[in-house]
Amino acid sequence: EGAEITFSVDGHDNTPITVFTTRPDTLAGASYVVLAPEHELVAQLTSEECKGDVTAFQTEVARLSALERTSDDGPKRGVAIGASVINPLTGQVLPVWIADYVLAEYGTGAVMGVPAHDQRDIRFAASNNLPIQQVIAAEGASEAIAGGEAWTDSGVLINSGSLDGTESSAAKAEITRMGHAAGWATAKVTYRLRDWLISRQRYWGCPIPIIHCPDCGAQPVPRDQLPVALPKNINLEGRGGSPLAGLDDWVNVSCPSCGKPARRETDTMDTFMCSSWYFLRFADPSNSDLPFDAEAVRRWLPVQQYVGGIEHAILHLLYSRFFTKALKDRGLIPINEPFERLLTQGMVQGVTYRNPRSGRYVAPAQVVDQGNPIDPEDGGELEVLFEKMSKSKHNGVDPAFVIDRYGADTARMFILFKAPPEKDLEWDDADVE
Repeated sequence: EGAEITFSVDGHDNTPITVFTTRPDTLAGASYVVLAPEHELVAQLTSEECKGDVTAFQTEVARLSALERTSDDGPKRGVAIGASVINPLTGQVLPVWIADYVLAEYGTGAVMGVPAHDQRDIRFAASNNLPIQQVIAAEGASEAIAGGEAWTDSGVLINSGSLDGTESSAAKAEITRMGHAAGWATAKVTYRLRDWLISRQRYWGCPIPIIHCPDCGAQPVPRDQLPVALPKNINLEGRGGSPLAGLDDWVNVSCPSCGKPARRETDTMDTFMCSSWYFLRFADPSNSDLPFDAEAVRRWLPVQQYVGGIEHAILHLLYSRFFTKALKDRGLIPINEPFERLLTQGMVQGVTYRNPRSGRYVAPAQVVDQGNPIDPEDGGELEVLFEKMSKSKHNGVDPAFVIDRYGADTARMFILFKAPPEKDLEWDDADVE
């Protein structure tokens, strides 16, 4: 729950930037506005002087996944686009940036940067010499902010004009009310359950049992023709849209309602479709007539203990709860929650070489001098740090190498010894030895 706040753009009267924030009480502390690199306004608002840097940064960010961009442990990078906006509460002129940690699909694809009261923002501001203005006062808040830690808890407003002394919880509603009356704010609820279950390019995935008729519209595939099976004679070229769309024998069918020529739906449901209810199938795996029997679900579920990575918290687990509750509402299962307890396991982190200026990760094989690592691209010195293992960071360790050299028992013992399951594990070859 929060508010959408509209910032007018200096020199672009008809092109405002609207941000979504859960903390309208911190509006006076905004020191910049940041757009997602893919935001539709970036091209329109970028100045001629900044176009080269902006284009290069957009190209670089396009190679990253959403998880990499929003990861807490990654650098927060961005560039100014040469535009500025007006803070509607204070009248202050604020620069506009683009940054990798802002996603186009979340909220409006734009956020206000309030470094003193948002941890991502304070890291971004510190990296780019942007002002940090405290507007929430509480015991310990000033010390935390001075030490580089944002104060994200409640307090009373300071440096906020006539609102000074107002409790932050009351100030959220008051600033939204003021902005609504003046035409620059609207109360808003934004949901993070995203429409990520549909893929328009894949062959694999669950077919959507719909037939499109020019006369009757979208028609469900008759029950006696379910399930719709994916065709085997498919040409996977990797170009264009869905490979299913080019398979006329599979696509062209008769409308189940009027019998006239019609076409199958060629989108497929993503693998989240399957991973959102697999636990129900586990309860009744040999049933060849139904996906599961309600009595088997009653006997085995809910799952008593779930162990999983933090990446699953807003996707797989959220969808699983959504599916479970939908099936419960339909009277198909007797449980309302899929899992009773969650243990979020730590990540395995590896030695990582990163260029602090460009944010580029360098593979160990490319490092010029292991004692004083140098980036071969620009000759600058590299940071050596531990970060979550991933392909993009070139810091993975092949388990086969460890098993071949030391044996599987050594690998298991090292993992158990190095860290408790809920903590991150820093991989160190010397410790394995």
